[in-house]
Amino acid sequence: MRILGIALALSIAGCASIPVTVLTPLPPNSQVAVIMFRNCTIAGQDDCAESGISAGTVFAHAFSERPGITAVPLSRPVPSSEPLDDSAAVAYAKGKGYQFVINGDVEDYYRVAPMTFRAERAGVSVRLLRVSDGTVMAYFSKRGEAPNLSTPDAILKGMADKFRDSVFKPQT
Repeated sequence: MRILGIALALSIAGCASIPVTVLTPLPPNSQVAVIMFRNCTIAGQDDCAESGISAGTVFAHAFSERPGITAVPLSRPVPSSEPLDDSAAVAYAKGKGYQFVINGDVEDYYRVAPMTFRAERAGVSVRLLRVSDGTVMAYFSKRGEAPNLSTPDAILKGMADKFRDSVFKPQT
């Protein structure tokens, strides 16, 4: 159990250096739609299948953990292997009545067998968009690795937490 805790701490610590660009912070009491991300498209990497659902779910959960944000996962309006243009993501979220939308792509998602001493990997490119006018409010792109005792989803959780904390500063 201690080793798992150390592995998780390392994966989260590795995400601390995520360069998030915030153009406009997310206001309090925001409703954010999180569209399931596009799957990674690395040829021959079996873990890419359904990686977009994993990443989108992790980001929706991370945002919903913060008081002052209501985050709702949305199914993808196009196939999971196809790109979703930000303007189409905005129109989709607007049609569902949301103020903001997160649109993203999985760039890497690699899960290794236990005790093989290879690194777990995950990478995403994410944009937070204002639905009223399609403005990009924040964005980042990051790939990370963690020890074999972690998971790609744990890596993504660190990224999602960092992104959320960068774009939303609760009022004190």
